[in-house]
Amino acid sequence: VSTQSTGSSGINAEYGVYTDIYNSYITKIEGYICTRLQDLHPNFQMEVLLNLIKSRKDEVDPELFDTLASFADFMLFKENILNYKSQKDNEMGEFPSLVVTSLACGLPKS
Repeated sequence: VSTQSTGSSGINAEYGVYTDIYNSYITKIEGYICTRLQDLHPNFQMEVLLNLIKSRKDEVDPELFDTLASFADFMLFKENILNYKSQKDNEMGEFPSLVVTSLACGLPKS
């Protein structure tokens, strides 16, 4: 029983991390998009835009549609993050944890 609860809490902790990232991402992206569109069109409403995009899905670039749809789909968002992380890990080779960036280079000394 103990092993199952540890595994389950590990899953819940991982889920919570992605939920926090997702919520932050949505807040920032949606806030930015809404602000910019309201600057351009003072009567802009996100619901109207989303309904318009859904009704004209065949007229919207598929990659753009998937990106916009991912805003409302946590599991799709998580899948995209994990795919991106996997790609980055593969690009770095066998020792991704050994990559070090020095921030001290070129900084003025106090």
